[in-house]
Amino acid sequence: MNQKYFFSAVLFITISFSVSAQSKKDIKKYKIKSVTVTVTDQEKEKTKKDSYKKFDANGNVLEDVEYNKDGSLKKKESYKYNKNNEITEEVIYDTKGIIKTKTVTEYNAENPKSEIVYGSSGEVIEKTSFIYNAMGEKTQELTKDAKGKTVKKSVYTYDKNGLKAERKTYDATGLLISTKKYTYEY
Repeated sequence: MNQKYFFSAVLFITISFSVSAQSKKDIKKYKIKSVTVTVTDQEKEKTKKDSYKKFDANGNVLEDVEYNKDGSLKKKESYKYNKNNEITEEVIYDTKGIIKTKTVTEYNAENPKSEIVYGSSGEVIEKTSFIYNAMGEKTQELTKDAKGKTVKKSVYTYDKNGLKAERKTYDATGLLISTKKYTYEY
């Protein structure tokens, strides 16, 4: 009894890992439209969906769904892309399949220019704008609430190789709330 369950669990983990490990290149090469992962409980002889992913012709994820052990919705997200395969819209749903948030990203020639997060009723929750230096490195993120009031600001610095060295995040009053440092080994 336990041996059957153990074998099923190991098989499921192996299959899940190999399916989710498919590269975007392979998905595009083999023209994979979707992947559904199911789990079969050998003891109860029941098969349930574990996850589902839908792809476009470029291998981008259009829909990503995960299910709980009882088959109910655990997580659902959907995406839209521009001609450069950059995410332009991300929608996150609640466990009932109703839109929780929608994030719309606008791009300039090369980088994200702004992100607007909308709530379930379509109201603006927050807007984040991005600033880049001449080398295309993000130097600032400024997040404002629906009324235009600054919520937080992040400032990025880079090392001599152009690698991200540090991100400092400040609250609405300008108080430093966190510092994230990046260390590289060569």
